[in-house]
Amino acid sequence: MDEVRAGRVEQLWVYPVKSLGGQRVAATRVGRTGLDGDRAWAVATPEGERLTARAAPGLRAAAAAVPEVPAGGAGGEGPAVRVGAGPARTGAGAEAALAELVGRPVRLLAAEDGATHADVAPVHLVSRAALAAAAGVDHAGHDAACPCSHEDPRANVVLDLELPGGGDETGLVGAELALGAARLRVTRRPKHCLGVYAEVLVPGAVAEGDPVRVLAGRGGDGRGAGETPSGTVGASD
Repeated sequence: MDEVRAGRVEQLWVYPVKSLGGQRVAATRVGRTGLDGDRAWAVATPEGERLTARAAPGLRAAAAAVPEVPAGGAGGEGPAVRVGAGPARTGAGAEAALAELVGRPVRLLAAEDGATHADVAPVHLVSRAALAAAAGVDHAGHDAACPCSHEDPRANVVLDLELPGGGDETGLVGAELALGAARLRVTRRPKHCLGVYAEVLVPGAVAEGDPVRVLAGRGGDGRGAGETPSGTVGASD
């Protein structure tokens, strides 16, 4: 199958807890439901109702990472949560820190086996060019409820694109991409966030620096690279 080189993977990000900041990783595996560990947990009320940054803006002050497990050791503590420059906490300590942020009791809710807490799509991609362009726009009217921005796009993959004929990732809706050993199909654009969403066709390993390849002749919905499709969907944090 013909492919054309279209840039490289610049950054990879995993967000272990929905609506919290994430961690940059040098390499990971992309499974059917997204990057390993992405949105595997959510902040929820004691009754199990999920909370997002839209309803609880205080969550934006926290970030999460998956703690390393020593060789032969046992996991199970869940994500490590850090508020600002404070210490990383797991388990009950993490839940207490989050409860203080939102002003109510909360717990960390693990996704069911084989699932995640991502609402829209398994993978969110954005290009460096799109981030740079957005940084130059007046954001005085930015919707405070929007969970992502050019400074914190909440994307899993940041791409350094070099598309034939120019354009950015929004012209790739409908196209299939190869990132490392993984193959994705770009499905749509977010309504509020930058970038595009994608589904996983072939799981595989991906690392920063891996080439990005686009199937020749497969631009967004039959369009060539650089043409902008119209379909959008609501953003997910």
